[in-house]
Amino acid sequence: MKKGVLTLGLILTLALSAHSQYVSRLGRFNVNEVKGCAPFTVTILDTNLLNPLPNTQHCTPGFPCLMTSGDGAPALQNQFTITYTQPGTYTLSVLYQNIGADDIQITVDPNIQPEFEVYTCSGFQTSVNITDKTYDQYFIDFNNDGTIETAIPNGNNQTASHNYGGAGTFNISVRGRDLNSANNCAAKIQSFTALPVLPTPQINTLTVLNSTSLQLDFTPQPNIQYKLEIGVNTGSSFQQFQTLYGVNTVTVSNLLTENNFYCFRLSSFDPCTNTHTYSAPVCSHNFDLSIENGNNRLTWATASVGVLNTEIIRNGTSYTIIPGSPNQLNDVDVVCKTNYCYQVINRYAGGSRSISLEKCGEAFTTVTPTQINNVSALVASPGVQLLWQQDPAFSVAQYAISRGQPGSGFSVINQTPVQSFADPDYTTESGYCYRINYTDLCDNNSQQGVLVCPIQLTASVDDQNGITVRWTQFKGWQSGVVNYQLQKFDKSGGLMATLNLGADTLYVDDQPDAVNQVLQYVVTAHPVQVGLPNSISNRLVVTREVNLFHPTAFTPDGIGPVENETFTVRGHYITKLELKVFDRWGTMVYFNDNNEPWNGTHNGRTLPEGTYIWNAKIIDFAGRTFNRGGGVVILKKRN
Repeated sequence: MKKGVLTLGLILTLALSAHSQYVSRLGRFNVNEVKGCAPFTVTILDTNLLNPLPNTQHCTPGFPCLMTSGDGAPALQNQFTITYTQPGTYTLSVLYQNIGADDIQITVDPNIQPEFEVYTCSGFQTSVNITDKTYDQYFIDFNNDGTIETAIPNGNNQTASHNYGGAGTFNISVRGRDLNSANNCAAKIQSFTALPVLPTPQINTLTVLNSTSLQLDFTPQPNIQYKLEIGVNTGSSFQQFQTLYGVNTVTVSNLLTENNFYCFRLSSFDPCTNTHTYSAPVCSHNFDLSIENGNNRLTWATASVGVLNTEIIRNGTSYTIIPGSPNQLNDVDVVCKTNYCYQVINRYAGGSRSISLEKCGEAFTTVTPTQINNVSALVASPGVQLLWQQDPAFSVAQYAISRGQPGSGFSVINQTPVQSFADPDYTTESGYCYRINYTDLCDNNSQQGVLVCPIQLTASVDDQNGITVRWTQFKGWQSGVVNYQLQKFDKSGGLMATLNLGADTLYVDDQPDAVNQVLQYVVTAHPVQVGLPNSISNRLVVTREVNLFHPTAFTPDGIGPVENETFTVRGHYITKLELKVFDRWGTMVYFNDNNEPWNGTHNGRTLPEGTYIWNAKIIDFAGRTFNRGGGVVILKKRN
């Protein structure tokens, strides 16, 4: 116990208790108290301090007075006890008969329980710090048993200590009182547990809130006064920063969290011995994020003492946990044009955590995508369909299809997000070739794509109806063509033959065929690289000619060889032939629509020698209708 405080307290206590009764303004009556806390009861002690009329006692049943409290209540006769329930200043008045009224001022203060803090000291001691400034004096009862052990006047150092001598839980009460005031103000009581030693504190979490502030969270023990210390860019040198009591979190402002890292340690402070029990330090991060080509580079600075591991949080989820206390990470597992947000979390041996400020950035890459070098072309009627493959290492935003002719330049004709395109304007005669380029999701343009030229299939028919089929080499595959395959179909599309021709680009079809006038051909290119679609040429339709055969003269006289006795028109692939013969004057002398031979007569009469004109209307296997004509001479043999 502080003796100086006790001595001064006793002096004040004697001063407070030694006052005489309080006398009214004119000196006619007195009261026991004129100031106190609500509810405050005032007792009028004597109403005859001055007795101007001998042998006359005022304020008695025979000679009553009228008392007015001044708080709005009605006046009452001979009311010697008055209770004030509300704080304020009141005028208590006594109206005497014949001589008038006298009064006294009463002050009623709010009944405030004084605020105070109880600090745990080692060795079963406690220190009480009265933070209240309401009253002139405070009385401390360390056991709440009615024994005032310390009296403290209002001032700058309202503290007192006490030693309980052993462990236990006690109730400490503090009551306030003003000078010349009744001792009726309420006491405040707090529970306290005496301890042999102070517990070691721990910072649970350090969280950087923004560029200028961070937050510390910890679990305080009751009645412990804590001291927070700070170190700037160091985890070994600290200076006192703030005193904490009765809180579990603190926000530290006016920092530069993006330029420095800050370390903190918390101590349980013993005000009785002025000693500290320190926690392990916890430090923030000076954290930076640099967005580089294909790499999000994380760097940070902090003190590594006590750090078990470092966790990287990416977009709200755990990305990786690294043992110890590294100071950088290169995140190459990124997709361009994607926003990434990172936090660095250090975990300490005692369970503490330090959480950095979140840093965000959009990834990018400037790598030039590889060219499209495998494109297949399937010629349709009309048009062509292009199918291609592309390096899966690059994500495509849009493909651009360019069309042109080698040596004449190319221009973009369409764009598509898928790996196929049909050009309805392609024809075999156009000779169009193509290139496929693309832009990836990072806005990078690919290398120029391979030249793609569909197979152009053509044919020619000689005068013997031999067919020569030719085709251009397919261009579009990086590794080229392993072989070409020619398929031959009849008029209806029925497959007649399949020929594997290796690298040849020509085939002669000269086998006699009296049945199939119309043939169809298709060439398929097979790639060297496995997994690519085949490329297919246009379907070529070839029609063989009728090739008419007819004599220029005949001798219908019954003498010569039979084949010279009649005239007929013959040819390949004829479905129907309508024959007409005219004499020199234009008179039709013969007609037949079944292609029967003419014997040189007309209406049963042998026609004379001479030149006759014939005309044949023909329908062939291909369904074509056409006319052919010429002259034929009738000759007669002479003996």
